[in-house]
Parts: sequence; structure tokens; C-alpha cells
Amino acid sequence: MVFRLFKHSLILSIQSIFALTLAPIPLSAAFAQDNSKGGIDWIVVVDTSASMRGAGGTKNIFSQVKKSITEFVNTAKLGDTVTIYSFDKDVNLQTENISITSNSDRGKLKQIIASLEANGMRTHTGKAVQKALQHSTLLNQRSEALGRTVSIVFLTDGLEDVRGIPDSVPIPSNTQFLREQQCKPYIFFVSLGQEEHEKQLNDFANNPALCGKGQVLRDPGGVGLNKLAQNIRPVLIKPKLDVSLPNLKLQPVSPGTTTESLNINTISNINNRVSLQLQDPKKTGIRLISPDSRVDLAANKPTFIPIRLQIPADVEGGVSGLQLLMVSENNTIAPITVDLPITIKAKLLVQPTSIDFGVVEVGNKTATQTLVVRSNIAGNAKLELQGNSQNISIVQPDGTVSLRVGETQIPIQLQVPDNNSGGDRTFSLQLAPENAIASPIPASVQLNILVPLWRKIITWSLLILLLLLIALIVICFIQRQTPLELLQDIRTRKHLEGALLILEPSPQSSKDEEISLTNLHKTQVYLSDLISVIDKSNFDAELITVRQAGKKNIELRCRKGNIFINEKEVTTDEIYDEDIIEIGKVKLQFNWIEHQRQIN
Repeated sequence: MVFRLFKHSLILSIQSIFALTLAPIPLSAAFAQDNSKGGIDWIVVVDTSASMRGAGGTKNIFSQVKKSITEFVNTAKLGDTVTIYSFDKDVNLQTENISITSNSDRGKLKQIIASLEANGMRTHTGKAVQKALQHSTLLNQRSEALGRTVSIVFLTDGLEDVRGIPDSVPIPSNTQFLREQQCKPYIFFVSLGQEEHEKQLNDFANNPALCGKGQVLRDPGGVGLNKLAQNIRPVLIKPKLDVSLPNLKLQPVSPGTTTESLNINTISNINNRVSLQLQDPKKTGIRLISPDSRVDLAANKPTFIPIRLQIPADVEGGVSGLQLLMVSENNTIAPITVDLPITIKAKLLVQPTSIDFGVVEVGNKTATQTLVVRSNIAGNAKLELQGNSQNISIVQPDGTVSLRVGETQIPIQLQVPDNNSGGDRTFSLQLAPENAIASPIPASVQLNILVPLWRKIITWSLLILLLLLIALIVICFIQRQTPLELLQDIRTRKHLEGALLILEPSPQSSKDEEISLTNLHKTQVYLSDLISVIDKSNFDAELITVRQAGKKNIELRCRKGNIFINEKEVTTDEIYDEDIIEIGKVKLQFNWIEHQRQIN
């Protein structure tokens, strides 16, 4: 919760606070004012180091301090609460949030005050500040906190002494705790030492995070402590107005819409009538449409004011920088400004939504097309190809694109790589703004990639060769042959094989006994051409290879006369190993190893 509080010009000079010429005012008069301003939660922090009772040659002021606190309690108003801390080298909670409802409550506090002793070593002021601010945080988290005031009062001789204290807390280190208070508590340092109070007290009291609600009151020796409450309470009950914006993550709003109601929490300590004005430093044209009249605030009653805004259709995207000015009608309270963290959604349109780059050969660039972007935000964006782009790249633009509010024209050119395949391509071109409030927006891309005929021929030839190679490997594996053996087998697959052994008539020499058919390297041959003793005018036969079901066979076909195989006359028949062929007066034996005739 962020509070913007009117900063009162309350810096009272030390002389005017404690001047001896000031007529004494009873403490009771200081607290006799109307209680309609709301209760005060007092956090009194008392220095109980030995220097407060005169140790080390200082003046003993501790009895006067306790007397002043007792008078303070006597005159506290009904509805106030009192918390008392004491501190020296450490901080001790004496009593917490005692509500003043009767004299018996005051009596309890008086007993606690009377029991305080100033015997402590060291003065750990920084830790005392820390504890008081932590307690203030708890008080401000209560449901009724918006209608109350927290006031922290330190009474110390002003000389911080943390010698020998491990992990001591310096006074300035509490600045973060102070920021977390969000301008809620008042802080009064009452410096009672004879020497000048520490600069750290002044610096802390004047911290901007206190929103002008910090003071250092100097009273050497405590001679003016009887006027303590008299000088503090009037500061707290001055007319004031607190305003807070709920700590919500407001969703971005779209241009051309009306926002949902946003509640502003307000509370005034007097009856008040306020009007609201929208301040638009960027001149976006956003208008306040609710509330359309003044708002009445009852004293000390939290009021929720619903705020609605009209967003123009042509408004620029991003954080609006709006402020809400709350003005009191009777001018008793200075105007208060509240930041409105409204974020306008980005609005992006691309034209055309479908880009056709036509036909382009592989290895070339496309023609340049123009993408028109209409946007309500400015900034950088990136172009990315998504989908089935197959390594197609963007040549232009070559980096980020600079968008401006309104219309931006972006020339687009693509590069098709050499290794891309031909055909139609459809993918998307995505424009991705770097601004987090904008979402990427796509455009469809069509492209016909052409592969030259010569490249197709080479590609298909290589593919066929590859398939043949694969087939060869498979065949070799099945046949259990090397490629050379397989090639030789293919070359001789139709050649005659085996040999003819001449049985009758007996050859004149042994070298003429056998005729190799394999060495002929022929697919067919006449027996008369091989054996000269055959009377080819009356007898002849032909040997020829035939293949059936992938198997090589050799057939004997009669061309003249009578032919017998194994004493059986045939015209055409397959011959096998050790078959006896008779043609005229010639008897032959056909030998073909591992090609025996099957016996049925």
C-alpha cells in the first residue's frame, strides 16, 4: 500500500519548542481536544543506559524522564494504545499495545514505568529504531489501522555507544524498514544529552521515506519534558487525508475500452468533501469518467472511491504515467497526488497477413516484399521464420527492426539455400517486439522453390546409383559373393558349363578325350562343330543353356538323325552330370559337377 501524504511544514525551531518565555501549558490541555480525530498508537522507547542516571559525570535525568512518561500516560486519551520499549545494549519490550480504556489501564503502565532502571551498558540506538519500526509495521497491518495514527517517541541522551556489541545495528541501516512503513508513522527523537545530539538522528528524521513526519526535539537535561505531549499531539491531530491504492497487479487495458472499477482507499480525520482530477502528463487523452462528482468523507471512516477510466482507441501503448489529484473542497488539506499505474496494451497489425514471394531458384534471393506494421508502441522488434522454412533465412532486414507509433514499412527479402528441395513452401514470418507488453504477431509466407533441370538429373542419377549400390550389396550378401564374383557370375550366367568326354570312337590322343564347354564362353554350340568324327550330314545336335526359376540348365536338342540320352531317344531334353549321349557312331559322357539328374 502506497501512501502519499501531505507534507506539513512542521519543523519547529528548538527555541520555540522549549523557550523559557513560553507560557506553561498544562499537559491536560494538550490532551483535552476532541477525540473525533481518531486514536493514537504510542510507541515509547526509553534509553536505560547508565548515562541517563548520571554515570560518567552526566546529569541524572532518569527520574525526570520517568515522571514525564507517567504524566504522558495520565493525559493519554481513551482509545489510545501505549507500547513501551527500553534499550541499552539490547532492546526489551516492557509492555505491548495497552489500550487506554480506564484508569486501571493507566495504573498498569505507571507500575511498569516506575520499575524502569537505568543501569545498562552501552546505547544501542540503531536496534531500538529497528524494533520500533517493526512494531509499527504490525500496528499498520491491523484492519482498523487506516483510521489511526502511529507515533514513535524516543527518549535518549543522544549518544549511541555500541562498543563490543556483536552484529550491532547502525541507525542508517534502518532506512529499508522505513521505506516499508510507506509514510505511516510519525517519529520524534527527544535528545536529552548535554552535548549536541548525533547527526545520525537528524539524518534519519529527515529521510524522504518519512514524508516529513520525522523531528528531532532537543531538550538538554530534560528541563522541558513536562511539555513533551503538549508539543507532539497537536502535530498528530492536524487535519490530514490518507490515500492508498490497493496493492494489486492491474491487468493491462486495451485501447478503446473502459476500465473496470479501481477502488482508491481514503480516510480523513475530519469531515471532508473532495473532488478528483486526472492528470495526464503524456496527454494520452485518457479521461476520468467515474466518479463524476465530489465525494463526501466522514471523519475517521474508511471510504472506497471507485475509479473508472475511458481509454481512447488511438492511445499509445505502455505505462500511462497517470496521476490522480485529490483536492479538499474547504482547502484545509493540501491536494494529494496518487500514481495510477495503468498499462495500455500494445496494439499491433501487419499487412498483408499473407506474403507471396513467388518463384525463386535454389541458391538465390527472393524479390523484396514490404510488410506494413501499424502499432501503438515504439521500440525494437525481431523478425523470425517459423514452421517449414527448411533453412531459408532472412536477408533483409539484417537485424532488429525499429517500430514507431503509427505505420512502419519493413522491406523483406529471403535467401533460399543451395541444398533446399524444390516445391511449394508455406511457413510463418513472426514479428516479435522486445517490449514485454506486446505479443508476437505472425504473417503467413508462401514460396515456390524451383530446382533447375540439370540439378534434377544429377540428383535422380545419384539416387539411382545409390539404389543400385544398395541392391548390389544386398545381392552380394544373399549370394555370399564379392561384387567381382557376382559380376563374373552375371557375365557367364548364360554360358555353357561342364565338359564332354568322348567314349567312342577312342580319341587319337588323351588331350582330345575331353572337350570343355565352360571354356567356350558360348550360350549354344553344335556337337558337329566340337567333334569332327560326327557325320553331320546325317546326325547333329545342339547344346544350349536355358534358365528356369533362376536356375541354369543345359538342353540337348536334336537337329538331324536320332539322338539318345542314356539309351533313350530324345528330341529335346535336359542333360545332367554323367549322362551318356549317343549320336550316330559317337558316344559321349556329359560331366557337370553337382548337377546330377534327380531320380524319381
